[in-house]
Amino acid sequence: MDIKKQALTIVKKLAGEYPDAKCHLDFNSPFELLISTVLAAQCTDIRVNMVMVPLYKSKYKSPEDILKDGYEKFRDEIKSINFFNNKAKAVLSICQDLVEKYNGQVPGDMDELIKLAGVGRKSASVVLGNCFGKNDVIIVDTHLKRVGTRLGLITEDDPTKIEMELKNIIPDNEQFRFSMRIGEHGRQICEAKKPKCNDCFLYKICPSYESLSLKIK
Repeated sequence: MDIKKQALTIVKKLAGEYPDAKCHLDFNSPFELLISTVLAAQCTDIRVNMVMVPLYKSKYKSPEDILKDGYEKFRDEIKSINFFNNKAKAVLSICQDLVEKYNGQVPGDMDELIKLAGVGRKSASVVLGNCFGKNDVIIVDTHLKRVGTRLGLITEDDPTKIEMELKNIIPDNEQFRFSMRIGEHGRQICEAKKPKCNDCFLYKICPSYESLSLKIK
């Protein structure tokens, strides 16, 4: 099957199975999602939610609030999150830039977001898609990379190249929703170590189905 036709088929099947797929980080504003996304690098969304949701409700409602606490207090608040020292530095830098350059608001632009400390294209895409209604963003996380490779949609390894590769075959208005849905499929079915191939609604068009099925038996 032509790769674009394969991609469109997968887009439609994912939409049918996961119509309401959403972000696993809890947030009420672009600011909250931006900070949580940075903290979630190499850490679980569950852990970040456990730590940050109560803090957003009680004390961190704006970048000024985190700056007021300062590095040491903020670092102590997030010490159960992986790499909390470096992440605290990045978050303080982000908050400083938001206040000084963006009037305390999170910019809704890829080029501006990736200027912030600790914010790469993946994190920026998460914020743009979830908070600013941008549909033409690809979120290259571990789930998308794994599932996309198994489905034959991805041949590259570098995240930026993967993003461009998928942008060539996924319609612009479907890219964000595709990212969310394929991520959900990676969590529920196409797991890293033991994919549930026999329960997968994509098995008939998955080029990895036979090899994966044999491997996990």
